[in-house]
Amino acid sequence: MTSFGRRQTKYSAVFLPSKIHIIDRQKKLWYAYLIEMEVDYMRILLKILLFPITLIVSIILLVCQFVCVFSSMLLSILAFILFALGLATILLLGETKQGISALFIAFLISPYGIPMLAAWLIGTMGGINERLKSI
Repeated sequence: MTSFGRRQTKYSAVFLPSKIHIIDRQKKLWYAYLIEMEVDYMRILLKILLFPITLIVSIILLVCQFVCVFSSMLLSILAFILFALGLATILLLGETKQGISALFIAFLISPYGIPMLAAWLIGTMGGINERLKSI
């Protein structure tokens, strides 16, 4: 039962002045098939046109991921050394301004600073690339 109290069936009767015609609701009309075919052709054409772009973006993303992982490893070692120097500058030499600037630079090059921003940017570009592939 539908909300209007009529029973919905596979077939529907259309009453014309002289005849009763049975229409199959499961079959789509011919123009609906034409529209679906046009959409499929346009989708295939769009995939063909976007393939080189998605391929280039995928290669760039792989290179950027490698550079991000490798540089994050090297920068974390450098950040530790810079942090130790900044802390030593504050405690041993008493130069607070230079020590805080060294600590700030150490934070920026640590894995929680600029490399995290780069990883977020690579992830966002990867999401855009996946959306282009799914068209």
